[in-house]
Amino acid sequence: MDSATRARMASMLNSSEGRPLSELVKTKEILKGAESQRLRTFCTSNTMSPARDLDAYARLLQTGDVAAVRAEFAQRVARHTAESTMDSTTQPTPEDAAAQEIYALAWGPTRLAVYNVLLHFRVLFPAHAPGYLAILRFLALEARVPVDMPDLSGTQALSVAIGTKPIVDLDVAQVLLAAGGDVNARNRYGATAAHEILQIWTPRDAGVVARAARALEWFLAHGGNTAIADGDGMRPRDMALRLASAAPGLLQFIEDADRVRGVRAQTVEGCCALCGRGAEEARLLKCGRCRAVRYCAPTARACQVLDWPQHKKSCVRSTPDRQAAATPSRQAADGGFAFLGTKIGGASDSRGAGCSLADCESRLSLCIL
Repeated sequence: MDSATRARMASMLNSSEGRPLSELVKTKEILKGAESQRLRTFCTSNTMSPARDLDAYARLLQTGDVAAVRAEFAQRVARHTAESTMDSTTQPTPEDAAAQEIYALAWGPTRLAVYNVLLHFRVLFPAHAPGYLAILRFLALEARVPVDMPDLSGTQALSVAIGTKPIVDLDVAQVLLAAGGDVNARNRYGATAAHEILQIWTPRDAGVVARAARALEWFLAHGGNTAIADGDGMRPRDMALRLASAAPGLLQFIEDADRVRGVRAQTVEGCCALCGRGAEEARLLKCGRCRAVRYCAPTARACQVLDWPQHKKSCVRSTPDRQAAATPSRQAADGGFAFLGTKIGGASDSRGAGCSLADCESRLSLCIL
């Protein structure tokens, strides 16, 4: 890190601007400026200590014994089964209740969730790494413990697995993705995994760049988008451009992915403008304003919300005859969406984490294809 960057970060941390840390940790919105740096500094300066922070369940995980973890989960299910009432329509199944218990667990000063803890264990205790992967696979794919629980910084385990700090763990990333992990999930700083991948302080270090390239290639191949800005307006593609002289291969990965996505978007089936998923991978809906760009259904991912800062520059309302085909009655009949995830005739709004009316501006609609 150069001296100018160090000075800027120190100034932001010591500034009286914004709310104190004690207030920031009680909120969930995306931060910027001094507030963002204040939380980031706390989270990077305070780590989990196994000797200090682990409870009985975390110590069971630490053993790497997947059979013991399976047995413990079965005990949770049995307990919830015994406690359940006759009216099962108003309560979760015993399996879901047990999964939610584990989902709610967190350890250490930065409140690491279960998958983040297992990732840390794979670094701290490499001899048991296969066992930790087996436990993670059991919890994510069989016990169905949700994989989107963030730590105090808002970072989910999938982002940690490919964020290169300190490692790239693609085995874990693949499991979390298969269990529903969002490769474009943003943390409290508004950053995605790509921001961490491209935050390279020593671009002349071939090993560091190679690790970043490996992570970035995986990120892009699995729907990652480098045009998503963090709370301070920085985009990963801008970071790659700054690194182009020292590490040109990183920018090349991004440009190649853009070309592939552009070609897919021109096909009859098209693809999601943000993550690049095709119709064979996801349910795609059209932007209800221009009806020219497709996105994943908002019940699955917040792709339209995340892409709006880019798409709004070229989004033009469709012609009247095309717009007539997207009237509320037609949308309702086809199961379409009124605006950013709110179903016609429904009450739920799934705009997604980090979205606000300021982000969405005109609350564009998604219409079924």
